Amino acid sequence: MDKYKRLLSNTLILSLGTFASKLLVYFLMPLYTAILSKEQYGTADLITNAANLLIPFCCIGITHGVFRFAADEAENNRVVFSSGATVLLCTSAAFVLISPLLSLISYFDGFVWLLVFYVISSNFHTLVKEYIRAKGYMKLYAFGGILGTALTIAFNLLFLIPMKLGVTGYVLSVAVADALGTLFLVLYAKLYEDFSFKLVSKNKIKEMLRYSLPMMPTTVIWWITNVSDRFMVTHFWGSGENGLYAAAYKIPTIIALVAGVFNEAWQISAISESKDREEVSKFFSAVFERYCAVLFLGCAFLIPFTPLGASLLLDESYYEAWGFMPVLLVATVFSSLVTFVGTIYTVKKKTAMSFITAALGALLNIILNLALIPKMGAQGAGIATAASYFAVFAVRAIHSKKFMPFNLGAWRLSLNTVIVLIQVIFMICNLPYNGIVQIFMIGLIVLLNGKSLISAFAKILKKFIKN
Repeated sequence: MDKYKRLLSNTLILSLGTFASKLLVYFLMPLYTAILSKEQYGTADLITNAANLLIPFCCIGITHGVFRFAADEAENNRVVFSSGATVLLCTSAAFVLISPLLSLISYFDGFVWLLVFYVISSNFHTLVKEYIRAKGYMKLYAFGGILGTALTIAFNLLFLIPMKLGVTGYVLSVAVADALGTLFLVLYAKLYEDFSFKLVSKNKIKEMLRYSLPMMPTTVIWWITNVSDRFMVTHFWGSGENGLYAAAYKIPTIIALVAGVFNEAWQISAISESKDREEVSKFFSAVFERYCAVLFLGCAFLIPFTPLGASLLLDESYYEAWGFMPVLLVATVFSSLVTFVGTIYTVKKKTAMSFITAALGALLNIILNLALIPKMGAQGAGIATAASYFAVFAVRAIHSKKFMPFNLGAWRLSLNTVIVLIQVIFMICNLPYNGIVQIFMIGLIVLLNGKSLISAFAKILKKFIKN
């Protein structure tokens, strides 16, 4: 199968699974914000994000290793899966033993058991999903996403409405859905046949950990960049402000979903096409150009509609959260670009460089958070996040060319960035002629990127028709 056709096919399959499931969450968002107060939503957000910090420590990054090695045709998948699952069993047991120490942190008071269940369920679900994705079971992987979201929503409704569990119910629904989703995938794909303690290889574990361990601090670093601002906003402005900030991510999540789906498919293509350096560089350059076009077009179109989106997706008490959305949209665009360029490090197994570049971004993020949040609140947090991702992208784009030269399209990228920044400034400052400026800027974005996308889809469509 042609590499472009394979990439598009995998992306479409994953899109069906992801968007069908996430649309359900969006439709129910007004219900969630109506049931939970801003303070409760802010608390739930802190708990889930704290759990996301603990997840890489509990699995020591082994889930990344399972995907990368199982996706390699030269590897024995059963050895990889058995070794990775055994490591996760051991680290999960250790996590349970030391979990009482979490009660010393006031934020976790009364929620330690919930954190432990959330973390372990998430890790095993990720392990199984990544193994299935590496083996190329894309339809099952996509269906697993739909099932997981459907289960989360079902338990959300059960725990929040008749059982009235509040914050606990909101978080618990995700953990229970992950556990049941893992069970389904294991049974349906018969993954129990791929697991055996006899297949566990110490050498393979060492090899996988050499790749995976640098991913653990990298994940933590990204958590700092993504989430530390939530704690600072809560500290300086209260959980109500953090609740608004958390809700403001719902519109930017649309871009994150599109980028996330594509990157899942892209990682498989990048690894499988990694043999011919020159050919891969051309492939990478062409895909990067179109990827940027989609991201900036989406951002430009969404910025003017953030007030409308907030009114449709959020309860009335959360409406003011729209003011944080334009900056967060730009932050999400550069976060997506960072992930895309980071694929080079994954392909070349240069995970240490992922950590170094991410650490630079986290350091900048903390400095900017401390400078901006006390004065600007959640808006300062959004600006700090956007600036940090932009800096990491710039460093990675330059440095990664040592391993895979590609055409960055700097002039087009710069113009796209300037255009969306103008949109953001006019939107959040409510400057005169804002509506006219938004329309004009969207027109410029379309002129700048439309031709590239149309030509790419035309070529791919011809290949589908021929076949």
